[in-house]
Amino acid sequence: MKLIQILALLLFLPGLASAQTPAPDSSYTAKLQAPGVKMIPIDGKYKVWTQKVGEGKIKLLVLHGGPGNTHEYFENFPQYLAKEGVEINYYDQLNSYHSDKTDDKSVWTIARFVEEVEQVRQGLGLEQFYLLGHSWGGMLALEYAAKYPQHLKGLITSDIGYKATVFNKHRFSQYAAIIRRQAATEGKVIAGLDTMGLTSLVPYITPAVTKEFRSLHMMRLAQEPAIFTRSQAHITRTYAGIFMPFMLAWDFSDRLATIKPPTLVIGAKYDFIPPADIDYMQQHIPNCQKYICPEGSHYAMWDDPQHYFPALIKFLRKTERKG
Repeated sequence: MKLIQILALLLFLPGLASAQTPAPDSSYTAKLQAPGVKMIPIDGKYKVWTQKVGEGKIKLLVLHGGPGNTHEYFENFPQYLAKEGVEINYYDQLNSYHSDKTDDKSVWTIARFVEEVEQVRQGLGLEQFYLLGHSWGGMLALEYAAKYPQHLKGLITSDIGYKATVFNKHRFSQYAAIIRRQAATEGKVIAGLDTMGLTSLVPYITPAVTKEFRSLHMMRLAQEPAIFTRSQAHITRTYAGIFMPFMLAWDFSDRLATIKPPTLVIGAKYDFIPPADIDYMQQHIPNCQKYICPEGSHYAMWDDPQHYFPALIKFLRKTERKG
């Protein structure tokens, strides 16, 4: 595997197996035939998978992470949001498991993905809806809100910062701490870890290191829920080396003040996105609230749902009252 692909896996898909494109399984067929599914044309030549779940006046569109993850890890949302009258719209982005695939490298720009979200919005007939983006989906949600604020009633970013170089520096330090700790158990000392970039750390990132990183900063439950495990198995990694450059260069810091919709930024104590990033976003986005899940990591909707969902529901209720 090329170095840039290794870096992409460590930065955006840490702790995962090396398979590139997962083969369709029984759940794939079931998903395509499920109630509420709609394949939406985009870019005049592709189709992306969407599904409406639930009924209610509150319309929520969720953007998954990756790129290359799937909507599946949002499948616990109805459990908490159905009673609030929330209609949830799932969506797999282009090149993700349930949607079309293409080897055309030109699709890998943030601007094109923003237009994809807008085409999905149009295809679903959403107006004055809530947009929730997690991880990479949070980047995309911010970019969409900056260009199409008129369609949004509210914006929620989940487990993402505002500048890649800032939150990746924190991630490097977490890897370094694990490497140092594991080396110490073997009586070894590795000098200079805290000043290394990720390329320098790569030789020290063993399967044991990635496993510990995942258990500390990605998913802290001792036993992963079956839904979450399924979603992880369906991640498409084929294009990791292509999207790596724009992901590493992403910087939204100068545009935070342009965000117009009411906003909630959700972080987690043990995430690789540091709480300080969430604080910064709350301070620089107008009409913005923040919440740090005290027991969660990157997938806080799974390992800290007892705090994640009440914070989300509180924001939705408050925004609805003002609306």
